[in-house]
Amino acid sequence: MKKIRFLHAADLHLDSPFKGLTHLPPEIFNQIKNSTFRALANLIDMAIKKEVNLLLLSGDLFDLEQRSLYAQATLRKEFVRLWQAGIQVYIIHGNHDYVTENHRLFRYPENVHVFKETVECEPFIKNGTHLANIYGFSYSRRHTTENMTKHYRKSNTSVPFHIGMLHGNLSGREEHDPYAPFSIRELLEKEFDYWALGHIHKREILHKNPPIVYPGNIQGRHKKETGGKGCYIVELTEGGRAELEYVETSPIDWEEVEISIKGLESLDQLMEVTRKALIAQKAEDKSKLVRLIYKGSGALHQSLQDESKQEDLQVLLNEGEDNRNPFIYIYSLHVRTTGAFNRESLQEKSFYRDFYSMLEQMEDMEEVLSALYRHSEARHYLEPLDDEDKREILGEAEQWLVTRFLESEKR
Repeated sequence: MKKIRFLHAADLHLDSPFKGLTHLPPEIFNQIKNSTFRALANLIDMAIKKEVNLLLLSGDLFDLEQRSLYAQATLRKEFVRLWQAGIQVYIIHGNHDYVTENHRLFRYPENVHVFKETVECEPFIKNGTHLANIYGFSYSRRHTTENMTKHYRKSNTSVPFHIGMLHGNLSGREEHDPYAPFSIRELLEKEFDYWALGHIHKREILHKNPPIVYPGNIQGRHKKETGGKGCYIVELTEGGRAELEYVETSPIDWEEVEISIKGLESLDQLMEVTRKALIAQKAEDKSKLVRLIYKGSGALHQSLQDESKQEDLQVLLNEGEDNRNPFIYIYSLHVRTTGAFNRESLQEKSFYRDFYSMLEQMEDMEEVLSALYRHSEARHYLEPLDDEDKREILGEAEQWLVTRFLESEKR
């Protein structure tokens, strides 16, 4: 019975700049900046340890079409390790690292196969046996919005395994750009044994048999990419079901920790509770970047409105972490606590009814912020707002304003 084992990864994003984090201690920032390269090394270690036959990299190996010399040299060095271990590598390039005229400064070893800009089939030969056909294409430009599934055609049906590689977005998912859109039905019609997808940074199995899989990226790059990141080890058996094992590669995980102030009477109590929550995040050989959020209603609400106290708390909780490896570092602290108020009760008063009505109208933030996003200087520092960002901003605005309205009523 014929078998094949491979590692499926995508979205390495080597050279990620990690914007907005340069204010962190140099020791911490340097580890963050190097995290995608450490994740790559972990990925290669895993491929060798698991004795896979091949490695599939489904796009966006680099963060930009202009790859740094260091990133290219590092990737080639890791491919040489795989060549020495007898592991073949199959690569498609995506919207971030699309193929340009002078996109590669180093020649890869002979075990590396890079797909061209049109869908093609590459054979995988093991000990003289044609064991699998691998299908894929690389982007020739950033905005590839054509549905490319029509170009995937099964070749030589006597070959035991057929694996498709595709960097694209599932049709109908509006939260992501529609690059190389596809439907699950279209992929199933190809009758392949596995679809190795890339582009979406959150791992997801779209279909189990045959597997249609997003492995996510190998290292989180910002607050919305929380938790461990990694890849899939896949084993296909002729006539049998696929076996998938998810393994983590990220040396640094982004996490969000929420703590309620309910029942806490002093800041030293708050610090003790916070430290216990941070200790619970500890993991062997894993550093954590923490977004700390204080929530709820209680005696500490008023004290936590003082921004200098917030800054001091963050400094005290981070003390010594810049000299630790692995570290647990709070990169941002948010206070979303409230005074003792009930939204429904407040809306019985005309002033608050008008206030909440105005707040609901503010949901169209694109229009409100359009001038800022068009500003020649400001727009370079702004990221697009998604629905989660908008809810967060409106929630914080509501809590801040209502608290101050109620305080003014007491005077």
